[in-house]
Amino acid sequence: MRIFKLIFLLTIFILFGCQQLGTEIQQTGELPISMSLQPALDNGFDVTDVRVTITKDDFISSLYLTIDDSTNTASGTFSELQPGIYMIEVEVFEGDIVIATGSGTGEVIAGEITTVVIELYIVPLTGSLEIIVDWGNLIPDLPQRVLFIGNSITYYNGGVDLHTMNLANSIDSTLAIECESVTGGGWTLEQHFNSPITIQQIEEGNWDMVILQEMTSRPVNDPELFYEYATLLDSVITEAGAQTAFFFSWPFESVFDEMIEQQSAAYNYIGNELNAPVIPVARAWQLSRQQNPELELFMADGNHPNIHGTYLACCTFFAFLWNETPVGASYVNDPLITSDEALYLQNISWETYEIYGQ
Repeated sequence: MRIFKLIFLLTIFILFGCQQLGTEIQQTGELPISMSLQPALDNGFDVTDVRVTITKDDFISSLYLTIDDSTNTASGTFSELQPGIYMIEVEVFEGDIVIATGSGTGEVIAGEITTVVIELYIVPLTGSLEIIVDWGNLIPDLPQRVLFIGNSITYYNGGVDLHTMNLANSIDSTLAIECESVTGGGWTLEQHFNSPITIQQIEEGNWDMVILQEMTSRPVNDPELFYEYATLLDSVITEAGAQTAFFFSWPFESVFDEMIEQQSAAYNYIGNELNAPVIPVARAWQLSRQQNPELELFMADGNHPNIHGTYLACCTFFAFLWNETPVGASYVNDPLITSDEALYLQNISWETYEIYGQ
């Protein structure tokens, strides 16, 4: 089996000018994008679509680039952008399959030109070709001791820590997995950083990995605080000899499709900044809702997980942390989950891993 790593470079030039509005001058800018597709073609891929999403505070905009087959480039322009820092997420498609992803940030400064270079990492395809993704290598080989830090999203239905541990050990008892959690209802990472109990657990637990789950709305409504306290906690975690990771949890049900892209940009940004893997549980939820919308994952409040939602989260954690499929596992977190439902959720988690994992 041939193994290689393929990196595309996407260069984004951010240009700025002024628009005259009556007697007032409002400074806005354009974001022209140009991307060479030659690396994909050289490695046997046929790029059919390139989607770029930019976000800033509550602003979000997506654009499909125009592909020019004569020059093997993709290009497009975002217009009338306000100054500020924009998070940029890129997805490259071959048909319906995502073949490469990347993210970064660019600052819009009136009157200036900024160049942003984003590395796009190939994602795995089924078949005889195995492709290694950079961030996947950040996960320690077979982590045995894992600490989850979060709030009720983490502790509902007995806790993702308990059920991820039980699921992993039921699949492979030689893993000898130990998972624990530190949680508080509605807590943010800011509250955890200021909690002596949380800090003590990190410092004294001899963990291989510490997984951070932020309050659902903060990566969207106040990303700077999310970044600040994720960075502070990462310093404590790395000093204790553990690896930081992020639990990218699902958005609110009422704004799911809009909010997930804003969350994704924030989690990918801080993951890149800290060299910390992001476990995209929200993407597994998204995939499940697309393929089987009748299987409810939310509680009635449209925020917390029901038993199926928690099980899907645990299966996704297992796939991403131990690079194995949970398909066929007999363990479920609640006897009300049928065997057909369990198998479906296991397959969804593994499909998510194949799209976004190593």
